[in-house]
Amino acid sequence: MKTRNTLRIGDFDVKPSLNQLHKDLEMLRVEPRVMDLLMLLAESPGQVFGRDEILRRVWPETTVQDDALRRAVALLRRVLDDDPKAPRYIETITRRGYRLVAPVSHPDPKPNDSVASRTPRLLWGMLLLVGFGIATGWLVQRGGAPGTQLDLRPLTSLPGHESEPAFSADGSSVAFIHEEGGKRALLVKGIQDGEARQILQRPRLSGPAWSPDGNRVLVVVRGSNCQILSVEVHDPSTVQSLYACSEGERLDQVLQPDDETLIFSRRPARFGSPWRVHRYDLVTHESVQLTFPTEPGYGDIFLTLSPDREKVAVIRSLIVERSKLLILDWASGAQEVIDHFPDTSWHVSWSADAKSLVFADETGLYRLGLDGGTAQRLITSPRDLRQPSVSPVGHRVAVVEQRLRSNIVRQPNPLVGLAAEPEVVASSTREDLMPRFGPDGDRLAFISGRSGRSEIWVTQPRGALDRLFGVDHPNHIHTFLWSPAGDRIAVSDHQARLVIVDVATGDTKIVPGSPSGGQLLDWSTDASSVYRLEITDGSPEVWRVRLDDGDRRQITRCGAKAAQESPDGKSLYLTRLHTPGLWRVELEGDGRPTQLLDDVAWYSWKSSDRGIYSFEGAVAQPGIYFREAVVGEPVLVLPLPAVKIAFSVSKDHRWLAYAQASSQDGDIILIEG
Repeated sequence: MKTRNTLRIGDFDVKPSLNQLHKDLEMLRVEPRVMDLLMLLAESPGQVFGRDEILRRVWPETTVQDDALRRAVALLRRVLDDDPKAPRYIETITRRGYRLVAPVSHPDPKPNDSVASRTPRLLWGMLLLVGFGIATGWLVQRGGAPGTQLDLRPLTSLPGHESEPAFSADGSSVAFIHEEGGKRALLVKGIQDGEARQILQRPRLSGPAWSPDGNRVLVVVRGSNCQILSVEVHDPSTVQSLYACSEGERLDQVLQPDDETLIFSRRPARFGSPWRVHRYDLVTHESVQLTFPTEPGYGDIFLTLSPDREKVAVIRSLIVERSKLLILDWASGAQEVIDHFPDTSWHVSWSADAKSLVFADETGLYRLGLDGGTAQRLITSPRDLRQPSVSPVGHRVAVVEQRLRSNIVRQPNPLVGLAAEPEVVASSTREDLMPRFGPDGDRLAFISGRSGRSEIWVTQPRGALDRLFGVDHPNHIHTFLWSPAGDRIAVSDHQARLVIVDVATGDTKIVPGSPSGGQLLDWSTDASSVYRLEITDGSPEVWRVRLDDGDRRQITRCGAKAAQESPDGKSLYLTRLHTPGLWRVELEGDGRPTQLLDDVAWYSWKSSDRGIYSFEGAVAQPGIYFREAVVGEPVLVLPLPAVKIAFSVSKDHRWLAYAQASSQDGDIILIEG
């Protein structure tokens, strides 16, 4: 469809090529499909566009359900602040389609009407205040004036997904990973020049980092043949292996603080061992372990180097959606714990003066001073922001603006032989995940970020979807569970609260108590309690929480990862954090486990009256498997990609449900000021 550079729709100035709408001091950004829908309706204001025409023109060469159109209309109305009962912009014509009722005009562009001249403004949908914005923070550090403009522009816009930006030491170039069609490549792009250059292509590339002289980029090759490679930027044919993993060892990230040293996160071959930070001497080939994580969790995974190349910020990933920040002197091994670091962040970058850290929590961009205090919001975005990288010079930040779309798929269980085809029961312009069948098997509940919030939606007969419950920020609902009768849903949120939601009315009740964990595991058979994972004396253990008064009773004393009550309600099936196998603990026993299987390491599984369904990823054919009578031999039920581990089985075993990625895209945005 043809679009002008700028047009005015009602109270909004619309820039289709930028997916932006401006109103007063606000700049709002929408998904490309949502903008395409608005532009189609704006072609002929007042004309009714039917469902078939909209689907054909907005989603060409793509098969989508009606739900995708309804979601796009709902998102557009949300941005326009439009009431469907008294529409000022989008009117629904029953059984016919939609039409635009707001006036449309094409004003002459203003000479200074650019993204830079409009700042400080609301970037990507929310207000960017001068007092709290990136521009002000940088200007205070360098003594500039508050009126200095920001420039926001895409650094990359390649087909596929760009991620993990890393600035060179002089700030002139950015290295990043590009993924398209299942292939990953290492690219380098200058800040001022045009095209990005591919310098290496390998499976499972990750974590680019620059050498001190800026002539080489280091990168980790993950997987069974993991190693650290060094590539000459100006002669990509020169590739050197700096470190090769031993059997079973894994690497995640690498840094090179000086010419003779590597710093990387490493996990040994032993099952369940946490990641640790190591220093490796390139001359002597000696390795020294620098961190010794003892808390239950995945260990020290993410690393970033300070501008003076003397310190490393380390994110220690703990269980139950928590993390901790360490500041590590890599030469001496001395370390400092930052207690006020937010639990929701997984990637950080040092500020240019090394006095603060910049991080993204998928709702926006923040700065956290190392001398204490609360995190300061820099930018709020309706899309997921990830992996910020601050330039050591030049007052620039590169951040990944990620767009991940996934749908909820229901399909017949091959073990039952039901004659039906797989069906997308919920499609979204954002991410839907963690589907769970209700006890009746007719309804599915799932977590969705379609509105920019974290919400639970429920499918209804004839394809309808209802929003049941939500919290203000994306990714802040961790887990949820249907009650045995299907009349309630238990929710664990980012504050570790246990919330019970009435499915019929949407009314909520917060169960009293303030546990130290929060991951929900299962309901009790009698529906009086739920099981949840809590940190107890440094170990993750299963507790039974009574819903009427919040009374808690510890069930396990062996370290747990996941648990589900047995069908007879007398015991728990259990997988453990650092010990492989399937175990059983008697509910009225002493908490000691009995081993049933010794060859499993499940993260996602479901016990039933017929056996156990599990997702198994560390096998030749990842997918959903079934073991009859718990201890039977595994039978492949449904092949699935290894990243899709969340699934559900209906109570009558007739249906399976899982989240299926429909598209993943991400560009790197450059912010200068």
